[in-house]
Amino acid sequence: MTTHGSAVPTRRPSGTVSRKAAAVAACALATLTSCTVLDDASGSCPKSSTTVRAGDLHGDYQGPHGMRFTLGHASTQYPEGRTAQVGTVRVKNWATSLEELGENGPAGKGFRGEGTWEYRKEETTGGEGFRQIKLDFLRGTPEQRIPTEAQYLEIGGTRSEPELFVESDPDTCPGIVFHR
Repeated sequence: MTTHGSAVPTRRPSGTVSRKAAAVAACALATLTSCTVLDDASGSCPKSSTTVRAGDLHGDYQGPHGMRFTLGHASTQYPEGRTAQVGTVRVKNWATSLEELGENGPAGKGFRGEGTWEYRKEETTGGEGFRQIKLDFLRGTPEQRIPTEAQYLEIGGTRSEPELFVESDPDTCPGIVFHR
């Protein structure tokens, strides 16, 4: 720190900080803690994982609004001339469209049915790898509409505790997260 008209820095007593440095540090800390507080209140945001494998995913999952599903063991199949890890899926109280899921959950009672899931290795336009599963539904309760479009869930978590989520905006925490 310098005084007016002097090029010689003045020394502060040990342990004190200039007001400007303190203000900058306080702003940085406030920004970091506000993110941390949000994450602590809602749980940490899931992040995509490239270490979770298809064999790690089988089991029961629960999500928001009573949505549940079970992924069966995946086996190697050769659809459309390529190798894929494919298994069965059963869903309960499922939203016909995950992207249109409202705050109150699936419209009506939600879809209950069966289909297949496929483990997919994908890449962003920037070259970052990520993993996801693709859900295709084959049959369901007769009184409800079966989702006709494939639905995708990104894979996060760890191999022992995977989590699946709908990534709608990479700058915010996903609103739909499924835990085993």
